[in-house]
Amino acid sequence: MAGKIMHLSIYDYIVIAFYLVFMFCLGPVFKGFSKNASDFFRGGGGMLWWIVGSSSFMMVFTAWTFTGGAAEAYESGTFFLLLFICNLISYVFTYFFTAAKYRQMRIITALEAVHKRFGKTNEQIFTYLYILTNIIFGGVWLYSISVFMTGVFNVNMSALIVLLGITVIGMTVIGGSWAATAGDFVQMLIVIVITVLMALIVLWHPDIGGISGLVDKLPSYHFKWTEITRPSVIVFFAITLLINQIIQSNSLTVGAAKYVFVKSGSDAKKAVAVNIAGFLLLAPVWMIPALAAPLFHPNLAAEYPKLNNPHEAAYVAMAISLLPKGLLGLLVCGVFAATVTTMAGQLNSSSGTFVRNFYIKVINRNASENKQIAIGRIFSLIYGLIWILVALIFGSIKSLALFDLLLLCAAAIGIPTAVPMFFGIFVKKNPSWSAWSTMLIGFLFSFIMQFAIRPESIQRLANVFGSSELLTARELGKLNISITTAVLFVVCIAWLFFTMLFYKKGDKDYVQQTDIFFNEMNTPVNIEKELGAGYENDIRQYKVMAKLCIVYGVFIALLLFIPNDMKARMYIFLCSLIIGGIGVMLYFIALKVAKKHPVFKEDNYA
Repeated sequence: MAGKIMHLSIYDYIVIAFYLVFMFCLGPVFKGFSKNASDFFRGGGGMLWWIVGSSSFMMVFTAWTFTGGAAEAYESGTFFLLLFICNLISYVFTYFFTAAKYRQMRIITALEAVHKRFGKTNEQIFTYLYILTNIIFGGVWLYSISVFMTGVFNVNMSALIVLLGITVIGMTVIGGSWAATAGDFVQMLIVIVITVLMALIVLWHPDIGGISGLVDKLPSYHFKWTEITRPSVIVFFAITLLINQIIQSNSLTVGAAKYVFVKSGSDAKKAVAVNIAGFLLLAPVWMIPALAAPLFHPNLAAEYPKLNNPHEAAYVAMAISLLPKGLLGLLVCGVFAATVTTMAGQLNSSSGTFVRNFYIKVINRNASENKQIAIGRIFSLIYGLIWILVALIFGSIKSLALFDLLLLCAAAIGIPTAVPMFFGIFVKKNPSWSAWSTMLIGFLFSFIMQFAIRPESIQRLANVFGSSELLTARELGKLNISITTAVLFVVCIAWLFFTMLFYKKGDKDYVQQTDIFFNEMNTPVNIEKELGAGYENDIRQYKVMAKLCIVYGVFIALLLFIPNDMKARMYIFLCSLIIGGIGVMLYFIALKVAKKHPVFKEDNYA
């Protein structure tokens, strides 16, 4: 097995090619949905809740889940579930406390909420920051998935970067938010189907023998976390991780961006429920192949020597071992889907932010709706090409020191930005400058801690608290993350509340602006009054989504003609039946809605 590099079969390449063409075609399919800027940048606030919910879930269930997440599960077993648990709790918080508020802000982009809450200066500062940092993130996403695929399948990295980048640009430039978001539903089905199928194949394998057999064969530390990490480190890590997930996922610039697409606050909560269900159902199923990987592939370093962390190939290695021809390509599509989803959503969001929070505020205040859409498309094209260029530059760097530094800087931005954007939803008596100054203080401490927190300093800190034992590399890594997170949160939160001492009731304009923001945020959306009868386009959405699912299901059914054994063909048929069957179900729902609302002309939505 040493030095093993797997090559995809011609059938797998056909599956991947179909996926890329399918995703690119989403642009033309959804082009007619965008009549104005609101349609192009947030689906007109009229998307069905289950479409938005699936898109939101796919934004979290990223390609990292199949790579870095799989490596964590391979090495430490169920410990990785801690991240899913924290994500789940953060979404429960969103469901009860913030989801409805986001939709009720009546905004098109998240940065418009920043303007409403903190004023124009903060809007512009956070706009520049958002657009600049997303340049790095876009390049990182493209580069990371390309490095992984190159290391596993020996594909050309530069070609893959360009191919994926063009696919994302094409669907987003032409179809806007509709293509970027609605297409995520089909991608979610691909991920769910291949994930469930992988889990079943693993559990049915004679060398595993079901769940009980898997549990018996795995080392005990896969389930008893304290055998590899001391309890105090686990507790500290869990607490800081939970706080981080709640605050970052529920900040104005992140949380609001997900739920402005739906019709009302109640629909926003339903969209969150999709995320909760996804984590409850999919997370344990997803882990099964990664947990079983050490039994099938005990030496991934020998199999994938080109990867910096060979354990990241755990999930795909299992797929190579167990999936029939054609379905391995479907798994690759699932990994691509997790990347394309994130990139398309961020590209559309960045475009909307540029147009709505910079272009019409600074350059052309009188830009028409069509002009805004045109500028949004031009920006998406240029911005996407910059992502490709950044990813190609990363690919040309022989030493990854610069790449790691960029990732570290990008990560350090998250907490200082999220703290004022989170508490700004709940706390009114902050001066307008509290937001940007909290972010600045956070950046300063982020920079300082890069030099202050070293393995030896963490060990000394542990000794102060009575631990004489040397910390393991794993514990040092977890504590580094936890200490950095804890310090940044304490500093940023302390500064934010300190600024409350300078809140002036005499600043009537700002006080009135804040009162309007909170009143509007807590006022339910009256769909008929605020959006009009033409807002109801459910039938069109149901029919388009139905046809997309049916097309993809039929394509998978064609894979039955690939020379495989009967069991493999059964797996393919099952995948086809699920995706195509959901499409048929959606089509009948569309007919049912059409009967209930005869005001819609069916011919208009065919």
